[in-house]
Amino acid sequence: MERKTELGPLDGTPKKRMFWSIISDYDLRTGLCELIDNSIDQWSARGHSTGLKIEILVDSDRQVISIDDNAGGVARQDLEALVSPGGSKNDPYGRSIGIFGVGSKRAVIALAAQVSIKTSTSWGQSYQIDIDDDWLESASWEIPFYAIPDVMPGTTRVELTGLRRPLTASDQDELLRHFDEVYSTFLKGNQVMISVNGVDCAPKVFNHWAYPPDYAPCIALFDLPIEPSGPVTVQIAAGLITDRDPSRENYGVYIYCNDRLVVKELRVREVGYFVTGEAGVPHPDASLCRVIVDFAGAARHMPWNSSKSGINFEHPVFQATRVLITDFVTRYTRLSRALKRTWEEDILAYKEGEPEVIINPAPGEMKKVHLPPVPRVRVSHIEGLLAHNETSTTKMPWTLGLVESIGLVDVIMRQRAQTRSRAALILLDSCLEIGFKEFIVHDQVLSQNVNLAQLFGNRDNVIARVVSKRPIRQELLDVAKHYYQIRNKLVHEKATVAVTDNDIETYRSVVTQILSRLFQLKFS
Repeated sequence: MERKTELGPLDGTPKKRMFWSIISDYDLRTGLCELIDNSIDQWSARGHSTGLKIEILVDSDRQVISIDDNAGGVARQDLEALVSPGGSKNDPYGRSIGIFGVGSKRAVIALAAQVSIKTSTSWGQSYQIDIDDDWLESASWEIPFYAIPDVMPGTTRVELTGLRRPLTASDQDELLRHFDEVYSTFLKGNQVMISVNGVDCAPKVFNHWAYPPDYAPCIALFDLPIEPSGPVTVQIAAGLITDRDPSRENYGVYIYCNDRLVVKELRVREVGYFVTGEAGVPHPDASLCRVIVDFAGAARHMPWNSSKSGINFEHPVFQATRVLITDFVTRYTRLSRALKRTWEEDILAYKEGEPEVIINPAPGEMKKVHLPPVPRVRVSHIEGLLAHNETSTTKMPWTLGLVESIGLVDVIMRQRAQTRSRAALILLDSCLEIGFKEFIVHDQVLSQNVNLAQLFGNRDNVIARVVSKRPIRQELLDVAKHYYQIRNKLVHEKATVAVTDNDIETYRSVVTQILSRLFQLKFS
């Protein structure tokens, strides 16, 4: 066994420059939410004996922010927790919002260069702490605190000046909307009041469900047993909604932790979007699907990030629920798409009903929810091509038009119009030319040091530049040139050129082979 020789201790004291590194992590909303979270936790720790009132002033004229609460104030022995990173009175095994002991400290420093904190308990002295950039620049962690005479008992005031981002006239309304949503559960009980510039917040909820027969919303309830702090209780509500807002795209997954909204309108791979066979690419056709997830339990077991502005998808609590969340997202997304032509009569007309409640006794025994099958809907040829190329069009959105153009050629050729072949030829050749240009524009090497407007005026030069990066068989280029010349005759010459169905079949094969070579697209 190798011997170790101790050389002495290393100083693990954190450096204050860590505060500077997080300033960009906070904006006005997330910073003020940290202070509201702190007030709610203080109030909760005192047993909700009286109502909590939080008054926020954002003065765009004076460029000052103040936050007043009556959560009980901070006692002398707890003052260090206000400034010490990691310092917190919250029980990590309790059901609080804060846990890390860094949020409010980071938030005030991120928002302002001068911070003044005045506080008083209902039974003791009033105190004041000032934090400024001079303290941040110094090496010492010691900070003076002062006795002051004029703070109302049981209250705390945080005043921010020297704001790092100027306030604007629109900030009040934006903050009201944000707090309405984030703290809706607390506001509903009338025990918590939050106001901005004298205007009270009002709870904003998202459970505006539709109750179509056989496709009512579902609520899944289960516990995740975690020792030693006890279980994390999970509620997942999912369904079709009646408050769809096309301009805001207010669909997807909403996640709450201990009654606080952490993220809304989540549409990422981790909850089933952009995954073939699950919810797929987000689209207005799927915008009636909403899934609301509520986690409740020990703060240390919540799957939020440290600023409570996002979800840690690798967190074991989220991972334990991911399959069920994805199942719900997939199911109601498919249902929204399947009924897209009859939303008004088949979904939105049903505004009352009861959800189906599903109890899962243990997370290890959770299985996919068995609900009535989604009605089958005939998928158009173009939709089929898009689904077949979902991965490519997601990574390269500029290829979406190329795929749809080939689909439109196929649709044209199924019509009984006598001149369908001519229309299809023009569309095919335009699609190929656009494909060449898109390949150059989105290639960093090919698009450098070249006058694109001048280059795009000569098709032969365009093709030569493409082939220099991605070789294409000459026989394909020869056929493409042949039909390019026929297209020019159709467009520019007086004589009518005959175009047959066989011509379109041949040229379609050539164009799709070239597009597949350039963009890895797939065509049947």
